[in-house]
Amino acid sequence: MVPWPLGVAWVASSVRARGHEVAGLDLMFADDPAAAVAEAVREFAPDCIGFAVRNIDNQDMYANEFFLPEARGILDSVREVTDVPLVLGGAGFTIFPLECLDYFGLELGVVGEGEAAFPALLSALEAGVDPSTLPGLAVARGGLRQVNPIDLSFDFRRSPPPDREAFDVSGYRWVPGQGPPFVSNVQSRRGCPLHCIYCSSPLVEGRTIRCREPQDVADELESLEKEHGVRTVIFADSHFNHPAEYAYELCELIRHKRLAMKWSAGANPLFFDAGLFEAMREAGCFAVSIGNEHGSDAMLQSLRKDFSKEDVSRSVKAARAAGLEVNCFLLLGGPGETRESVDESIALMDELAPEIVRVTVGIRIFPGCGLERVAVEEGFISEGQSLLEPAFYLERRAKPWLYKKMVEVTAARKGWFL
Repeated sequence: MVPWPLGVAWVASSVRARGHEVAGLDLMFADDPAAAVAEAVREFAPDCIGFAVRNIDNQDMYANEFFLPEARGILDSVREVTDVPLVLGGAGFTIFPLECLDYFGLELGVVGEGEAAFPALLSALEAGVDPSTLPGLAVARGGLRQVNPIDLSFDFRRSPPPDREAFDVSGYRWVPGQGPPFVSNVQSRRGCPLHCIYCSSPLVEGRTIRCREPQDVADELESLEKEHGVRTVIFADSHFNHPAEYAYELCELIRHKRLAMKWSAGANPLFFDAGLFEAMREAGCFAVSIGNEHGSDAMLQSLRKDFSKEDVSRSVKAARAAGLEVNCFLLLGGPGETRESVDESIALMDELAPEIVRVTVGIRIFPGCGLERVAVEEGFISEGQSLLEPAFYLERRAKPWLYKKMVEVTAARKGWFL
C-alpha cells in the first residue's frame, strides 16, 4: 500500500490557516523527482521549503533499501535553484533528527507533530528572530547541536482536516483488486501507550492517546467520497479499537452517513471487544489488520506485546465472525526465537486462516526502543552507535535456518508474503 502523504498535508493545513501561501508536491508520481522539485521551486518561488522524511528504509533485513541517498539527491537539486531555508520533518526525521541534519547537510528540522512547530518556525524566520529555542525544533549550526522538547500545543481534537488542495488526493482512489494500491487515508487519533520493544510509533506520536472530534472524522470521510471520488480508505490510527467508547461513537456517526465507501483499520488484541468488529462492519469496514506479530506466548512476552496467543485467536475469530477480512503479521527472529516458537506461530496462522499473513524475518533496531538495549547487551550494535544506517536484530540461533524456512513456508501458502 502507498498511502497519501497525510502528515505533511496536515502541516500544510496549519500553515495555510496561519495566513501563509502554501504549495505542496507529492513525488510519488514523478518520473524524475529531483527535476520535479527544482521546477516546482522555480515556479512557486517559496520563502521556506519543508521536506517530509517519512521512512528511512524499508526495514527489510534481506532486501534492504536505504531511501536517504535518493532524498539527498532531491535536496541537492533544490540547493541549485534556491538559497531559502530548507527544513526537515516527518516520522523518519523525528527518530533520527540530528543524524538526518548531518546526513543532508542542513541546520533546522521539526521533531514530532509539525502543526504548531512549523508555523512558529516560519514566523521566527519571517521576523528575523533566531528560532533555536523553539519547542519541537532540532538545530545543528554554529556549534549548536540540540533537539528541543516536542511541541504539544497542537489541539488535535479540533484540528482542521489535512490539506487536500496542496496535496491532491485524486491519485489515491484505489479500489481493492483494481490497479496499483495508492490509497487514501485518515487519522482519528494519535498516540500509543504500549511498550513493544521494537516500535518507534510512541517516539513519533507520544504515548498519550488524543482523539479528534468523531463528527469531524465522519465528515472528512463524507468529503473524500462526495468531493474527491474516493471509494476506499485506510485508518492510520495505531489502534482503531482503543479507546473502545470512542470507536463505537465514530462507527455510529459513519454508519449514519450511509456512504458507499469501504475502509480498513488496525486492531490490537489487547483491547479485544467482539461487538466492536460488528459495529465496524456496519459502518463500512471491510478488513481489519490484527497486530499480533507472533503466535507464541513466550515470544509475545519477549516482544512486550502485553497480550497472549489466546487474545490473538479470539480477536481473529471475532473479526471473521463479523464478516471482516483479516490481515495478520509475523515478526520473527526476536530475542529468544526458537524452532518451536516459529512452528507454533505458523500453526496458529494455519488454524486461524487469515486472508493475508505478512512475514518479516529480522527486526530493525531503532534508537530509544527496548530492542536497542538488548542489541547492545548481546553485541549486535555498539553503545551509542548511529542507527540511521539500518541495523537489525536476528536471534543468533535462528539465523542459519529461519529465513530459508519462511521462504518455503510462504511459498506453500496462499496469501502469505515475505
